[in-house]
Amino acid sequence: MYLGTYRSLLGGIVITASISTVQASGLTITSITPIQTLDTTELRVAFNNLPSQPTAYQLEKPARLILDFPKTQSVSGLKDIAIANSKLVKQFNVVADTDKTRLTIDLKSEAKFSAKSDGNNYVLKISPAVTPASVGKLPIQAVAAVEKPQALQVAKPTQGVSKIDFQRSSKGDGQVLIGLLDSNTPVDVQQKNGKIIVRLVGAKIPLDLVRRLNVNDFATLVSGINSFNDGSNGVIEIQNNGSFDYMAYQTENKLIINVSPKISQQSTSINESKYTGKKVSLDFQDIEVRRVLQLLADFSGVNIIAADSVQGNITLRLKDVPYDQALDVILNAKNLAKKQTGNVVWISPITEMIKYDEDQAKRYMQSATLVPLVTEYIQLNYAKASEIFKLLKNSEKNNASQTDKNELKTQEQVEKNSAAKESENQFLISSRGSVVADERTNTIIINETPQKIEQIQKLIKKLDSAVKQVMVEARIVRASTDFSRSMGIKWGYSGRSSENGGGTLYGSTINNVVGLRNNGTTTDNNLNVDLGSTLAGSSSIAFGLLNTANSILNLELSALQSDGLGEVLSTPKVMTGDKQEAVIRSGAKVPYTTSSANNGTTTTFQDAVLELKVTPSITPDGSIQMKLNITKDTLGILTEAGYAIDTNMLQTNVLVGDGETVVLGGLYENTTSNGTNKVPVLGDIPVVGNLFKNKTRTEAKRELLIFITPRIVNDTF
Repeated sequence: MYLGTYRSLLGGIVITASISTVQASGLTITSITPIQTLDTTELRVAFNNLPSQPTAYQLEKPARLILDFPKTQSVSGLKDIAIANSKLVKQFNVVADTDKTRLTIDLKSEAKFSAKSDGNNYVLKISPAVTPASVGKLPIQAVAAVEKPQALQVAKPTQGVSKIDFQRSSKGDGQVLIGLLDSNTPVDVQQKNGKIIVRLVGAKIPLDLVRRLNVNDFATLVSGINSFNDGSNGVIEIQNNGSFDYMAYQTENKLIINVSPKISQQSTSINESKYTGKKVSLDFQDIEVRRVLQLLADFSGVNIIAADSVQGNITLRLKDVPYDQALDVILNAKNLAKKQTGNVVWISPITEMIKYDEDQAKRYMQSATLVPLVTEYIQLNYAKASEIFKLLKNSEKNNASQTDKNELKTQEQVEKNSAAKESENQFLISSRGSVVADERTNTIIINETPQKIEQIQKLIKKLDSAVKQVMVEARIVRASTDFSRSMGIKWGYSGRSSENGGGTLYGSTINNVVGLRNNGTTTDNNLNVDLGSTLAGSSSIAFGLLNTANSILNLELSALQSDGLGEVLSTPKVMTGDKQEAVIRSGAKVPYTTSSANNGTTTTFQDAVLELKVTPSITPDGSIQMKLNITKDTLGILTEAGYAIDTNMLQTNVLVGDGETVVLGGLYENTTSNGTNKVPVLGDIPVVGNLFKNKTRTEAKRELLIFITPRIVNDTF
């Protein structure tokens, strides 16, 4: 529920009447009679004597009218009375206490009011709101039956503006400072079309202050301030850049308009979220501080207790601010301080609050020296007694070294001093107490006051808990693709004059073909071109052409194409406790030899392993922070000293959700080579040049991917 404006009708001063009021002993509201006319609703509040005059407050959102009758009681049966057939009033409610009776009227929409006293009756007339052309609201005025309603409140000649200034706050907000000649100057602040309009009702701005100010150099959302007069009213127009929130508040004769960036719910910072109460608007002229505190208590539902020394009046104008921030503004303006315990807020002058804190500290120190000590044995289940002992001993040292500090008399320092004194009470081991750890039985032995022992037991209960377990699974995928192709040719020509005959010979190689020609005897080095495929396992085909001139032409074609696919999947798993390192290794020790003049030849070993080293840390939101070191070694080429070790290693720190899989990293290699061997000049001849060359093409692809999946192991017992 958003509260629009608390407005103290007639400036927060108790409504007066032209007739005398008799405060008779036992003044009581006997009945309330609603009377409905065509456009208005009239409530006749009947008393057993002449009525007292109420203090009235109007709320805009929700639409509501509140009247407080002092020193008045009420008969029962006047709670939550609905008014049928009324266009303006929903219901009314009467609540009485020892000091006053409050009449609350819930409205269906905004309305205007007039009031008068008629004998033992107090007559309240509710009619539709004034037209939009009117400025402000007609105040409730208790008048005699013959008295006419008062006109709209306007500024007195002594009211107006004395200064218009601008400054940048420490938080970077823009602040427009408006000095008023009188704290009762009527001011209306509205937001319209991206601008903040400050209207001085019935008071013109002096000519020396009518101007246009450019404040872009201050680097705030406020870009300019334009002051001018509109008829009999002064207007101050605040121009802004971008989306903004603003707060208007008045203390005495100074009106401050604070403009800050509009804050979304997703990006609210710690400082900006300090005030979380429902928004309220307050507009009071010279009202009692205790009355404002009571209104804030009624609105917020917080129990506020004000010390008897909280006195004085305040002029205040706040628009759309959290109620807890409005409370702080009032406290700072009147040099007051607060102390909150649960749903109860105690308010007093700062000096009294500091004295109270000092007295509380003295009483605590005195009682702590008188309470007898008791001994408690606390056996631990999961935590180590030595670690808990160190924690308690460090607290004891801090307590011994705590020194008193000077206290500044401000609300902020009161809160800090109060927190400091409370923290002194929270030291686990006092100067009288002692603590001993028995590691054999994993027990803590404490000799302290019952209050301290209770605090220590609560702490140990939180710390002595089972460590959560985390299962970490890694997947290391190594894939390879190989392709090679080689094509070549061998040919030669030879002849003998003693042989007759002709024909064609076939074989798998030239040597075989020549052997056929030589009656089974093979010969070597009879090639004119030797550019066959050099890859092992190449296939070949040979031809031999003989003629009658005892000559032979030998031809061998060879070719090879190979494809290879490979994949290696390694899946190491390890389970460990929260914030505890775990290591898993699997592999072999590869021997290699070394030689030296003194020791001769020796054999040493080098690790070729798959290793997973991880330290998981569970975050409060259930995610897992991991410090990882993953190593994947494989055997490489064979050298004279032994095998080379191909190493792949990844070291990182990563945050992963429970059960989620993330790719930590990858390595991709692509090697392509093309080779051509040929006879110079002849190998460059088109088409025919293929008889004088061979070609080789090789492609190799290597890919390494590393995946990690952590899972929190839930207890099953």
